Amino acid sequence: MALRKEHARHSRQVTSTRRWKVLRQQILERDGWKCCQCPERRRLEVDHIKPVRTHPELSFDPRNLQTLCGPCHTRKTRVECGHKEKSPERKAWDDAVAALAAAPLNPAKE
Repeated sequence: MALRKEHARHSRQVTSTRRWKVLRQQILERDGWKCCQCPERRRLEVDHIKPVRTHPELSFDPRNLQTLCGPCHTRKTRVECGHKEKSPERKAWDDAVAALAAAPLNPAKE
């Protein structure tokens, strides 16, 4: 429980402002509407490189912001909060599930 409180979402006060909404659009445009860590263009989020909980003075600094897709943002946040990286087996399972999800539902039969 202490881990959850320590890493509570401090950015909520920042991300709920009108100023953030304008800045978010600027960062997405600056980064070409794609994740900075992979080629993904869907589910984009703007991430604070240095977290708001430890560097509140950088909350609205564009140099401290980057565009990440949901999975990359989650991975980065998990590491920041002290969680371990996924095991190779877990990663392989996630990759297999993603491949199945991306496969066509009814492949054309010859």
